[in-house]
This record gives sequence, structure tokens and C-alpha cells, in this order.
Amino acid sequence: MDIIPMYLTEPKAQYFSTSRLSGSLNLGIGFQPNLELLSQVSPQQILVSPNLAQISARLSGISSLTSLTPYNNETGTDPWHQLTSFTRELGKYIDDERSAERLIRETEQHLHALRESIPDNQPPLLIIRLMDNRHARVFGNSSMFQSALEQLELTNAWQGESNHWGFTTVSIDALIDIDARLVLLESPYANSPVREQFSTQGTWQHMRSLQRGDEIYLPATFHHFGALPSALVFSEALVEALEAQKGL
Repeated sequence: MDIIPMYLTEPKAQYFSTSRLSGSLNLGIGFQPNLELLSQVSPQQILVSPNLAQISARLSGISSLTSLTPYNNETGTDPWHQLTSFTRELGKYIDDERSAERLIRETEQHLHALRESIPDNQPPLLIIRLMDNRHARVFGNSSMFQSALEQLELTNAWQGESNHWGFTTVSIDALIDIDARLVLLESPYANSPVREQFSTQGTWQHMRSLQRGDEIYLPATFHHFGALPSALVFSEALVEALEAQKGL
């Protein structure tokens, strides 16, 4: 919504535009923010995610808290509605509902344009982030990725359970028989590209998508647990990869 925060956790992460955030002060990592610095700032309010429940008591000693989340894994929940509702709540919270509506409208327009450029007859997509040589996070029905896939009229191959944030950690045994195109997410914290990790871990080579050579690698240029901006950047990267692989 074109609002640059004064203070931010992990401002140097790859999915942030560092040029725009050059004036934002670093509060440290998300799960362990610099509470001493935060108390010196004396904010009027603190906006937190539910995953910070473990430090909410300490944060509430600094200022009043408001908790917002774009995710809900209850059965029947529309993930896109969750993202747009979150955006409207955020707009109301910062007293800029007009910008929130503009962001929703422009994002939906961009996604519609992207959808029109996707090659026909796309197979289901299995979106994972490698954790180790036998385990991965797989993103399901309540994830940010699901909301984007639905807007692009693409199918998520993972129909199993997922947690509040839209993912579950599984072993390769749970994925090996799923016939889908792999979408492999780079981690912003990894020391080497996921493509290199896969090339040295023979167990994953049994995945059908890798055997066909139609897997997709996406860079860490969006937050895996983000909202509309991340959904759009993910969609742009995905559609670009699908267009590049047309005919495979």
C-alpha cells in the first residue's frame, strides 16, 4: 500500500525491496525482535502476527497489541477471501482503506492478465520447500500459494492436511507417488541454491517431475507466508517459468 515502515524485522531479507526500505531501522529477527530498541521508540500500537504469541506478553508491556493474520485453515475457508479480508483489515487499522481497496483491485487485475498468458493444459503443481535430504514443506489449501493458484486457475496437487500457515512437513514417501509438476521454492536462508541441493540428494531424483525434467525453481523474492504483494510476485515468477517451459 506504498507505506514504508519506520521499524522492521529482517529488512535485508531477499523478498523486501531494500532500496525502498533503506530508511527503516532493523529490529532484528522476527521471532526475537530487539525489545529494548522497540521500547525506546514507544510506539502507539504494535501490529503482530499470531506466530508471535510466545512474546506477546512482553510486547504488551511496551504498547497495545493488535493481531492480524491472512491465514485460516478451517474447512471451507476461501484463501483468496482471507487475503483480501486481511488487506481490508490492515487498511482500516492504518486508516487508509482507499489504498487497501486499490491494492486489491490492482492485484486482481494483474493476476487476470497473468492468467491469460498461461499455456493451456497445465498439470497439477506440487509446491515444496526442501528441508533436508528426506523432508520438505508442502503447501496446501490454506496457503498463500493456494490463493494465487486459484486466481490463475491452476491446480494444487497437494490435497492433504496443512497447518494454520498452509503447509505441512512430510517425508519424500508422502510425495513420491504424486504425479505433478514440482515447484521448488528457494529458501532465503539457504547457503546454496535448491537446484544444487537436489542434484546431490539422490532420493529426490525418484520424483516423476525430476525424471521428466519439467520441475520449476522459483527464487526467494516473495514471502512464503505473505499476503497480496507476495502472491503477485509468486504468480509472476511462476507464469514466467511456465511460459519458458512451454512444450515440455
